[in-house]
Amino acid sequence: MTTIKRVQAFALSCPTPGGAVFAVGRSAKRDMVLVRIETEDGIVGYGEAHHAQTPSTIAAFINDALGPSLAGMDAHETEAIWDRTYRRFIATHGPGAAAVIGLSGVDLALWDIKGKDLGQPVFRLLGGARRPIRAYAGGISLGFQPVDELKREIEQFIGRGYDFMKLRVGDTMEKDLERVGAIRAAFGPEITLAADAGTRYRTSDIARIAELCEAGQLAWLEEPFTPDNLPGYRRLRDITSTPLAAGENHFTRHELRALISEQIVQFVQADCCKTGGITEILKIASLADAWHLQFAPHTSASVLSTAASLHVLSVAPNAFIYEADVSAINAFRDELGKPFEIVDGVILAPESPGLGVAIDESLITRYPFIPGASYQ
Repeated sequence: MTTIKRVQAFALSCPTPGGAVFAVGRSAKRDMVLVRIETEDGIVGYGEAHHAQTPSTIAAFINDALGPSLAGMDAHETEAIWDRTYRRFIATHGPGAAAVIGLSGVDLALWDIKGKDLGQPVFRLLGGARRPIRAYAGGISLGFQPVDELKREIEQFIGRGYDFMKLRVGDTMEKDLERVGAIRAAFGPEITLAADAGTRYRTSDIARIAELCEAGQLAWLEEPFTPDNLPGYRRLRDITSTPLAAGENHFTRHELRALISEQIVQFVQADCCKTGGITEILKIASLADAWHLQFAPHTSASVLSTAASLHVLSVAPNAFIYEADVSAINAFRDELGKPFEIVDGVILAPESPGLGVAIDESLITRYPFIPGASYQ
């Protein structure tokens, strides 16, 4: 029995001067919650919980409530731990989405421990195989800058081997149409183009949104509306041929059930660090596969999120693409562990045991939490 001895969570912040501006604000810093779990026999596993714009709150939940409740449990029992936590802190009498996000980081760390204990990479424990995974230029990039700047940024990504880009929309409809139309005209079929509205459109915008989709010949339009606006999603699906994508802000399979079962979206974008960890996102991917939908997970800030996403994409039968964070500054992508290499738009899961990331714990003191929202 690999008994859980200690669970710790650390809120971390990396300043991003000159960060991209997009629908939810200006990226003033990159935040993350690093989860560290130690077993009685000395195995240490690491996970990432999404910052939720309040990383200190997520860390406090893990340190004060979730972590202590897991002491003495077997780290291999990921299903039992997930179910116990769901019943105790998520279904009722808990902090809602914060509990799901906190559990996500804990679940990743437990899978890291499981793989290290058994000497296998997580994708192999899940029944997958190491295979090339297509990547697109996403993350916090390609924001609300002038068209000429967008063109230069895209040219740089093409030079790095990407042929799939995701633009940021959710500004004014006029500016969104100008940017999307200009980029499609400039690059033509040379690139695949998607767009992310960051939930900022309204149902009254539907006719203009459809116009935007056609102007950009978009591979998908991501999160046009807030997660609760299912009527808006249904109406937009019915008037445009452009596929819709969502899932990043739907927590657990329960919140995604309607989007999937009604085939409102064609691309399911749940995030390992937000929706309940590897244990839950595999269920979401399977649910999407049952309805013949593609799985294209949203990726959070660090190498841990990257690794978790790649392990899951290496097993899911409906795996479509990996979201690469191509923002200019991200210490948690570049310094927390060895950064992942993307060659000709392709990335591979790590082969080392567990999540396959060697963590530099000195970042805990080098990048202390900076108060304030991540997007300002």
